[in-house]
Amino acid sequence: MEQFLIISHIVCGGTVLLLGLFQMFNRKGSYNHIQIGRIYVGAMWWICLSAFCLILFFRFSPFLMVIGVLTFYTSFAGVRVIRRKKTGGERWYDWAVSLITVGFGIGLIAYGVYSYFNDQPILALLSILFGFFTANNAVQDIRFFMDRRAKSHDWWIQQHIGAMGGSYIAAVTAFAVQNPNLFMPESSPQWLLWILPGIIGGFAIGRSKRHWRKKLNSQKNKAI
Repeated sequence: MEQFLIISHIVCGGTVLLLGLFQMFNRKGSYNHIQIGRIYVGAMWWICLSAFCLILFFRFSPFLMVIGVLTFYTSFAGVRVIRRKKTGGERWYDWAVSLITVGFGIGLIAYGVYSYFNDQPILALLSILFGFFTANNAVQDIRFFMDRRAKSHDWWIQQHIGAMGGSYIAAVTAFAVQNPNLFMPESSPQWLLWILPGIIGGFAIGRSKRHWRKKLNSQKNKAI
């Protein structure tokens, strides 16, 4: 079972890395974009499920467990944004998954504090950083659910890009930290591989959001 989980995890990881890269250049909203997106999300969810099984039954790690939760949450939120746009509202499971994710994020922050007082400063730093990011992602979504004011016309594409982009950053980060010598010399502080994909990817996501905001605004003005 452990071997099956590891092999399938690696296969789906490679699938996500390739499809995610392809989706960046694929025409948004097209049939291919939608179908490839479904495969991407299915592979991502198996990555998370297989990781949870490995962590729970073979190699327990609170830090990696919450990273898995964050990865699942971003891909889940990216899918649900499209559904919420079509149905016009959130469902109970949107609230439930967000609240559970907040709990895991807070738990990882507490684990970071525990690690700091047990002379593990790097693990403490990463745990607090990712714990905050995990909890904050879900809190922002909950605040959005609670806000009953009229939404901007492009809210869904902004959230979709942010969530799916975040899931791809998680996949790239996992690949980088598992293969550090491909990216940095052994003498380098390889813990940076946990952070750099997020920084670089964050800039790319911000640029993509601005591009689509301008494009949708242009289309809206032409319609008027």
